[in-house]
Amino acid sequence: MRETEICLTGVGVSLEKMKKISSWVKLPLWPNEKDPFLVTPLKKGHPILYVVVTPEVSEERGREILKLPVACIIDANATKKSIVDFVEQQKKWKHPFSLSLLLTGPMVYRYDVAHVFTNALQQRRKFSDARKQAIHLAVHESLVNGLFHGNLQLSSSMRQDVVGFVSYLDLIARRLNTPAFAQKAISICSVWNKTRLEIKIKDEGVGYSLEQILKRSSGDVSSKSGRGLQIIAHAVDSCTIDNYGKEITLSFLKENKENQSIQNLASVPEFVTQTDISSGKVLIIEDNKSNQALLAGLLTQIGVHKIEIASTGEDGIEKAISFHPDLIILDIVMENMDGYDVLLSLKQIPEVKNIPILIQTSSDTREARDRTFKAGAADFITKPINPLEFFTRVRVHLENKKLVEYLSTQLDQLNEEMKISQGMQRSLLPTVDVIENIREKCHIDIASYFSPSDRLGGDFWQIIELSEKKFGLFLCDFSGHGLSAALNTFRLHALVHQLKDEVKNPSDFLRLLNLQLCQLLPRGQYATFFFCIFDTNAQTLSYAGAGSPAPFLKTRNGILLLSTQGLPLGISPEAKYDDYKIDFCAGDKLILYSDALTEEMSADGLRLGTEGLLSLLQTVLEYKDSREAVSELMQLFFKMIPPPPQDDVTLVWIEGLPLSSHRKKR
Repeated sequence: MRETEICLTGVGVSLEKMKKISSWVKLPLWPNEKDPFLVTPLKKGHPILYVVVTPEVSEERGREILKLPVACIIDANATKKSIVDFVEQQKKWKHPFSLSLLLTGPMVYRYDVAHVFTNALQQRRKFSDARKQAIHLAVHESLVNGLFHGNLQLSSSMRQDVVGFVSYLDLIARRLNTPAFAQKAISICSVWNKTRLEIKIKDEGVGYSLEQILKRSSGDVSSKSGRGLQIIAHAVDSCTIDNYGKEITLSFLKENKENQSIQNLASVPEFVTQTDISSGKVLIIEDNKSNQALLAGLLTQIGVHKIEIASTGEDGIEKAISFHPDLIILDIVMENMDGYDVLLSLKQIPEVKNIPILIQTSSDTREARDRTFKAGAADFITKPINPLEFFTRVRVHLENKKLVEYLSTQLDQLNEEMKISQGMQRSLLPTVDVIENIREKCHIDIASYFSPSDRLGGDFWQIIELSEKKFGLFLCDFSGHGLSAALNTFRLHALVHQLKDEVKNPSDFLRLLNLQLCQLLPRGQYATFFFCIFDTNAQTLSYAGAGSPAPFLKTRNGILLLSTQGLPLGISPEAKYDDYKIDFCAGDKLILYSDALTEEMSADGLRLGTEGLLSLLQTVLEYKDSREAVSELMQLFFKMIPPPPQDDVTLVWIEGLPLSSHRKKR
């Protein structure tokens, strides 16, 4: 008998059964026809041995058998078809390094098959204990899935409470004693070379039933999904599922680091407990029933239950519009309308063009990927499906959808809060009544323009009423813009309210504000400030500046730039400020403005500057209505500096009116 010849030998099996199986698989008995039972020790030159056993063989005896150089163990209680198919597959492989098992449900349930098998593999393959741990976990979970969900056709949903769990155990016992279930086998076939170990586990159940998956998906989506497949996918280097989920292939690459498997296992809980994506909706466009069931089954494994199936491209387009999924999984090779045509069509429909599309195809060429992404696909996965890769890619897109929804909600909330804050900030500005009161009592007209760059800004102007014929007015510009600058305007408003009774002259007021702001403002923040006091009886304007843009004063003698050379507020408590006084009569005009009007860049990259702003100002100085003058000036400004501005824009126009004037504000 040649060393490469395959023979059957038995342990605990009757001679009659051995002869029957020999006739089925057309393999000779060893060591002879009359006594075809395993004898040890094996002598040199023995053939390749397939060992036939019964469930009565103990687990310890099974360990001893697998310590011998045997190629297969076959459960004698398996059906003829199972045994014949299994042996034919082993013959096709003709692999010098292999170890395979064919076991019925009672043996898989009774023994720790994963442990026995993994020990035998380690003896032959010589991998580390860390790798052994990963292989044991993956094989164990695969056998559990194959036995309970596959061959015994049991659902995990039965174990949700104590009563259900007791019924579940009772049903297991009954089905293991029912031939229709008990004779179904699970095969575990492994082959290896210098770089890879591959283990294929196959059950004889019905596999994924698309109808059952969709029916279950339409029910209670709060029930927990099985975690076995997720754990398997994370314990191996790669795995694929085929044949309606009845076959799983586990691949382990040659170890480079002893701790690789330990690292994989340590991260399993994190993988299993990621963001909840159960609210996600997925459309599968696939014409192959087996692949439809496989994809739907995988989706339910990660908690996705809102699933629609389309068997044609045309149906897929219709369902994309009506179902409006969060993700579309699209097969490329389909009859009539292939995946590329579907993809291009979907990208032309406004209401669905932004839905991410995950392409699945058996072609993994660079040309296929390029064509796919150019057509508008968001992602790409090859067949046979690797569950870990599939889980990860689906999660990425569904979690992105949840993230976008969350950010959109947060943005809406932020916008609402910004509107409220903007209204609060605008409420700090002088009211129409205050301005009208100044006009009537002091014969001074005031018009303004205010626009923060980020809806909240650091510019702020206000009127302080000092007496019947006397009032103060300031324009402040805090460094920066946006929320932090806006918060500083509220601080300043509170300070002004506290110190307004201390106002005697502009320089003292600036000094008091500066001392307070030096304590309140964070390092690096400051405010430019211009404060002036109008005395109607004396027809004078007193002012002091703290680094603000120099205001324009238009009198009968021409246009002046007022001095604002003081240090900005909030920089140094030692800062000093000077008072200036000048006549302010009927017809005189004082224009205050923030630095945005001189420093904003035009489309040509040029700043308007003080001279440019003066040129614009001169075109409207003779306007008889201050509000029309401000409106026209800002229109001219935004023609040269296209909106929106990068900084807060504020302009205040103060004009002395004749004492006899009764012009009404427009």
